[in-house]
Order: sequence, then C-alpha cells, then structure tokens
Amino acid sequence: MYEFRITKQESGGYRFELKGIKMLVDDYIVKDGKHFFTNPPKAIAYFDVESNLYGVVNEPYRYSTAEDFHDAMEREYSQFNNIAR
Repeated sequence: MYEFRITKQESGGYRFELKGIKMLVDDYIVKDGKHFFTNPPKAIAYFDVESNLYGVVNEPYRYSTAEDFHDAMEREYSQFNNIAR
C-alpha cells in the first residue's frame, strides 16, 4: 500500500498526494492493501512541471485503484520532467 497523504476536501471527496502527483477522488475503500476508487471515472490526477499544471482524467483508462492510477501518472510526470530539462 502506498503511503499517500490523504486529505478530505471541504467541497467533498479526497485529495491523494505522493511524489508531486495529486489525485482528486469522490471516495475510496481500502481492500487487499490498495485504495480502490468507488467511482473510478471521476478520478482526476494532476501535477506541476515548471509552473505548468497538467491534469489527466481517469475516464478513458478506468484505473480502479489509486496505486495503479498513480503509477500511470508517475510515468507521465517523468516524461514531462525529462522534456523540461
């Protein structure tokens, strides 16, 4: 299980943060050591590279866990960081 910093949002839902990547989700449950989204299509991930904000919705991918979605976004994040250097 990843050690996300999880914050309940005043507007509803939760924000997960780890290694510069943030995710907004409606709700989640913990099962078998993973954070499962209760509404996967509504999950959004975003990160900042050189003061530019990049966001990706989970709609076309349908990752079911925060860990899987984070891994995919970490690959994207590293690509943007390599281009920015």
